[in-house]
Amino acid sequence: MSERAVSEVVSYVLVFGLVVSAVGIISVSGLSTLQDARTAEQMDNAERAFDVLADNLADIHRRDAPSRATEISLGEAQLETGENVTMLVNVTDSSGTWRSPEWRLRPIIYRGAEDRQLVYEAGAVFRTADGGGIRVHDPPLVVSEERVLVSVVGLNRPDRQALGGSTVLVRGRRQATSVAYNTTADDVDSVTVRLRGTPRTELWRAYFEGAGFTCASSGDDIECTYQPGNDIDQVYVVYHDIAVDIES
Repeated sequence: MSERAVSEVVSYVLVFGLVVSAVGIISVSGLSTLQDARTAEQMDNAERAFDVLADNLADIHRRDAPSRATEISLGEAQLETGENVTMLVNVTDSSGTWRSPEWRLRPIIYRGAEDRQLVYEAGAVFRTADGGGIRVHDPPLVVSEERVLVSVVGLNRPDRQALGGSTVLVRGRRQATSVAYNTTADDVDSVTVRLRGTPRTELWRAYFEGAGFTCASSGDDIECTYQPGNDIDQVYVVYHDIAVDIES
């Protein structure tokens, strides 16, 4: 009898141990899956918010709205204005090469879990993770054999800013819009756009090369030239100065 009792106790302990182990494994894997799903959902929600942000800022630089505000839910994420990116435009026509000023543009960066980011930069929106990324909103450029329009969206503020918390408000205010270069003389040979100080050179390369530009990059700098082989009829380069602030 005693041996049978010991055998039953041992069996019970083994079965109990297996059940506890199974529950632990399922709990750990389930929590990990739940966390991954939560992180993905937060990024999807943030991407939709950045799409609204891009549209609201487009109201300012395309439709001359005086200001727009966009609400973004952060949770455990952080929203910040990044280091300035410099944008330059060169236009080569029959009289030589026109060179723009060095426009400084503030990117807006959403930093989520596991170094996942959403970035509004020069009118475009990028989603990045693990060293790669995709473009989710095109910059405001129009390119064809007959016409090139380069709209430089110059978000600006005097210093960097970072905020966390449940919800923040990104407010943009129109400062000025200036036509830096324009011609309808049908004598433009090429248009070159250069971005300096952006970690997203490969994403910019994909966009510009898809639009017919030829690009070269080095580190955080990229230069892309559009030269269709025949003179371009119309070229406009417009700079939009927009003050930006993040409010909690």
